[in-house]
Amino acid sequence: MMQEAQQIAGFYFCHCPDMQMAKEHIEENYLSSFGEAWQHAERRTFWPEDIANNTFFSALDSNSFEIKNKIFYVRDCHDLSMENWKKISQALGRPRSDVFPVFFIHNSLEKGKLKLPAAVQKQKCYEFAKKKGWIYESAGITENNFAAIIEKQAAAKYGLSLANDVINILKETLSPDFNSINNVLAQLSLFAGQGEVSSSVVAQLTNYTPELGLFDLIKKIETGNSKEVWQNLLKDGKQPDEGLLFAFIAVMMREMRTLWKIKANEQVFLPSSQIANKTNIANRLGFTNISKIISLLCFAEYSVKSGKKSPLETFEELIKDITKIYARDNSDLSILFSVCDRAQ
Repeated sequence: MMQEAQQIAGFYFCHCPDMQMAKEHIEENYLSSFGEAWQHAERRTFWPEDIANNTFFSALDSNSFEIKNKIFYVRDCHDLSMENWKKISQALGRPRSDVFPVFFIHNSLEKGKLKLPAAVQKQKCYEFAKKKGWIYESAGITENNFAAIIEKQAAAKYGLSLANDVINILKETLSPDFNSINNVLAQLSLFAGQGEVSSSVVAQLTNYTPELGLFDLIKKIETGNSKEVWQNLLKDGKQPDEGLLFAFIAVMMREMRTLWKIKANEQVFLPSSQIANKTNIANRLGFTNISKIISLLCFAEYSVKSGKKSPLETFEELIKDITKIYARDNSDLSILFSVCDRAQ
């Protein structure tokens, strides 16, 4: 006798600050129980504006001659108003067997813990989901679970065995989000021999992908402590590699764009553990100092490409000037500017 197919939930809530981690729970864990019809379902993504302008509800109500299941991913649900949640709750009171709506609530942790927005807590649909077990909750990747998560991902997805020293290196260099971890593990799998990854392989990968080794340097620069910055640069007793300059410019330019967006109250995608710190830095620097750093980065690239200065000399001057700006010391920032002034 054939076992009756398990019925998929009428809807689902994912409360996790790491969007990709929550989505993987749905794709790899939850949907795998419901056969190919749902694994190959049509997927659509909706945003808060699609709730406000009724695009989501129109899609929810529409019928098609094509018999195909649909999965509706609704992102940034922590930003929805009480009024919008009421409309959602009412619509979910009429579930469809061929549509699976998933609501992602990925607001930041508060004091290290999940906090459900009040507008969600008061809805009948959420109370019903709690009773049915249609909720996934996770604090995402934290200091306490980083090692366990990266070890599990490495073994399950890539067949890798990571030594403790490798995990410690990755913990220091990686951004604590699901995407970053899996991207690096995918690269490590190309270098691994018989499923084992040593610290020397990680060192090779860091050299191969320079930006991994720059995160710690940027953290030191953010403190404005020039001594710590230079200790980081010269930690192995060697001068910085000349090829590091352009990798640093690329990573730092991306950092400045992120800080500018935060300062301008534009949407940015960051791990929840970084949001508060980046917001403080953006407010501390302000638009003026962010602009100065962007200018310095452009001038540094010009200095080398025009042949006026060597990469190593330019890199050292750039680090000094940017560290001064973070330390709120705007004196004597003319080194790179003077190069461009003479070129006018």
